[in-house]
Amino acid sequence: MTSQLIYWLEYIVNFTGTIAYVFFLYLLIRRFLILRSERKLFILASFLMLTTLSGPIIYPEELTGTISVLFLFLLYLLIFFKGKILERVSVCIVLYPILVTLNFITENIGFQIWLANRDMSPLAQTALHSFTTYLRIPAWFLIWLLCRRWVPRARELTERMWLVIDIICLASAIGLITFIYNSPQEGAHTTYPACIACILTSIGCLYLTSYVAKTIRNEFEIQNLKYQQSYYEELEENQKTVRKIRHDMKNHLSVIYSFIQNRDFEGAAKYFRELSGELTVNNRIFCKNSIVNAVLNSKYSAALDKKIDCFFNISIDGLLGIDDVSLCSLFSNTLDNAIEACEKIQDISKRQISLKARYDKGFLSYEISNSKANPITVKKDRFVTEKKDKSSHGFGVQNVRDVVDKYAGNLDIAYTDDRFTVTVLIGNL
Repeated sequence: MTSQLIYWLEYIVNFTGTIAYVFFLYLLIRRFLILRSERKLFILASFLMLTTLSGPIIYPEELTGTISVLFLFLLYLLIFFKGKILERVSVCIVLYPILVTLNFITENIGFQIWLANRDMSPLAQTALHSFTTYLRIPAWFLIWLLCRRWVPRARELTERMWLVIDIICLASAIGLITFIYNSPQEGAHTTYPACIACILTSIGCLYLTSYVAKTIRNEFEIQNLKYQQSYYEELEENQKTVRKIRHDMKNHLSVIYSFIQNRDFEGAAKYFRELSGELTVNNRIFCKNSIVNAVLNSKYSAALDKKIDCFFNISIDGLLGIDDVSLCSLFSNTLDNAIEACEKIQDISKRQISLKARYDKGFLSYEISNSKANPITVKKDRFVTEKKDKSSHGFGVQNVRDVVDKYAGNLDIAYTDDRFTVTVLIGNL
């Protein structure tokens, strides 16, 4: 075979192998992040760009390939994917050690085989290089298979969770770069255990974050189930009261009639008021979503118990684009903060909460405004709780931010000396 034919054969075979293993890497990234555009040409461009940058050869005692992969991979995520910069940087830090390690190990395996057979023909060397490239396919497939159920969407993780992941994976990445740089060419195989440990660290971080995210979600779901249970218990209790009064209605009417016959109108009015009080039901229908309705009933009752004047205008029927956990988190956290702020107002007549939520043509608008008397403390763009146990409180606004960020919405917080308003707008639902 001519050298040119060998070159093109090697190029085609290696490019095919690269496409195969990059496909699984691409799927893994798409599990984390959302592309800026879903147009076919944009998707194709993003895939081909990843194919190009994922193939640098990683040599021992040399940092060019190692560092270039880091910067090119980060630049790729910043250009083709949307979301917070922290999220995209974090995905780079998590996947970078895996990418570099697999490139290094597979390339070094080929080098070790070549050292033992230095008289290999050009065709044999081409076959060896293709073999090491194809070794990455089962490796990336296995990693994708293990991680596809663990990888949460970037928007499902909080900044604090991302920072924990970054610290662990960054330490692993720095250790990997140090190992590769200090390993000798002919003895680089001694670093394989450390490289594999680096991959396992990244995979372990994925599992850990997935577990934490699911735990947080389960806690919200349990809380929502408690709201539902309380709501249905109140509903059942109200129905029992109505059935009891209906059963005794003939007697009640007879008593009222006797008062009227005796011209005791004051007694009749008093008896009627007492009867009306028993007929009063606690549960209210704010919306058709039973879970959200349960949350609103619970918060509304709590507000009334604290002598807070409430106005709720809810029109979110047909809203399916937001899961119930996120929706209840939005309502419950903002209402909890509003009730807490109103409690601190000494003049009961000034305790007010106004809540408006509307879903129309794919957009959710949400506004809650409450009166307040306490001063607002903000540090580093975060609202500071006045409670003594700061480690267990002060997350209400952050939880709302997390929900808004999850659905790429807009959050506006405004306040004066006597008013606090939170406005949320989420589109494309």
